Amino acid sequence: MSAAATPTRAGPSPRRVAQRAERRGAILDATVRILTSEGLAAVTHRAVAREADVPLAATTYYFSSKDELVTEALAILVEDEFERISTRAIAMGHRLSSPSDAAAGLAEVLLPDADAARRLLAKFEVYLEAARRPGLRSTAAHWQRAFAGLAASALALAGADDPERLAPLLVAGTDGILVHELSQGITGDGDVERLRARLEQLFAVVLAAE
Repeated sequence: MSAAATPTRAGPSPRRVAQRAERRGAILDATVRILTSEGLAAVTHRAVAREADVPLAATTYYFSSKDELVTEALAILVEDEFERISTRAIAMGHRLSSPSDAAAGLAEVLLPDADAARRLLAKFEVYLEAARRPGLRSTAAHWQRAFAGLAASALALAGADDPERLAPLLVAGTDGILVHELSQGITGDGDVERLRARLEQLFAVVLAAE
């Protein structure tokens, strides 16, 4: 006599999977909006739930902690910046060897619209918070390494002698200039031009390094 077959439990329907993905995406989008408009301190499960128009329980179901929410929201913010810089660097090719051209291209990519300064500010706020919250450190380190790799590729296109060694210096210098400029406010063409001039000085120093 054969044993009765063990019934299998059906998984969630495709519609249910899509609904979950949509709700999770809405929560992340809400987190990004709060990060860029109000800052990191304003990101709480309750505030995100209100912004996303979902029950509070939904945010804790999909994200176990604020750090997890912030980590994934930061990825949304930074991936777009990373892709835009990468695309521009490839398009510029050997023109990156000109500090003036490289600085102009980077300034244009970093500040393509009025919202860009707020996105940059949110990124750096998370970076700084990582010094106090170990849960965010791997996230900050991941993106710093990613940008260093991108900088090494750009420096190689520019003909630098030791791109791998110079890349972290270029990234740290760029981040420092951006933090300095953001602290003064970047609201008009004059501010962007000041940023471009300082980036040009940085590129000149890095490309001349031995």
